[in-house]
Parts: sequence; C-alpha cells; structure tokens
Amino acid sequence: MMVLRVGDGTVPLAIVIYIDGSFVKHSIPVKPIYITLRNLDSVVSGKAMAWRVLGMLPSFKKSATPNETDEWRRQRRLGMHHACIKHVVDSINNFCEKDVHVQCADGQVILGYPKLSM
Repeated sequence: MMVLRVGDGTVPLAIVIYIDGSFVKHSIPVKPIYITLRNLDSVVSGKAMAWRVLGMLPSFKKSATPNETDEWRRQRRLGMHHACIKHVVDSINNFCEKDVHVQCADGQVILGYPKLSM
C-alpha cells in the first residue's frame, strides 16, 4: 500500500539507484551501485557530486569456473547480484520508514518523505 502525504512544507524525496557496469578499478571489474535524489536540479543531478556510492557488485571471472556452462555462469551471476542488491534495497526501505528534514537550496527546511523510485 502506498501512502502519499501532502501538505504545506511536505515533499516526496524520490531516491534513485543506478548500477554502472562499465566501471573498472585496478583492472578488477566491479559494478558500483550509486544513489541520488531525483528532486535535484537538472544542473546538479548530472554532476558527480550528486551521486554517492552505496556499494560494489562483485564480478564473476570466467576463468574461476572453467568447467561450467555460460548459462550456469549467467544464472550464478544474476543470483549473486540479486542477493547483493536486496541488502541495498532493504537498507533504503528502512531509511524510507521515517520522514526527514531537508534543507533546500534557498535555505528553507522542509519535511520530506523518502521513497525508492521504481
């Protein structure tokens, strides 16, 4: 059930998570999970400062499982990624249970209620 709160000084805070599959660090392919707020100004939202890393998804090296099929590796990778992402989403959902006070660019403090964007 979705509860929508409206009123003076209350605003939804849409939370967005993004997985970057092209990121490589020290020749180890990992996939960072980023988070941002959708409510940010379009000039700010495109900048690196608007995104924060929540965690990293591990990669599955083909050489580690030479006797397995590509389909087995694909299923194993998906299962591993889903298990990792579940922890991230559960943490965000716990955070979303409480309203938060947010300071806007104009200095005004508003009451916001975070929601994970789908």
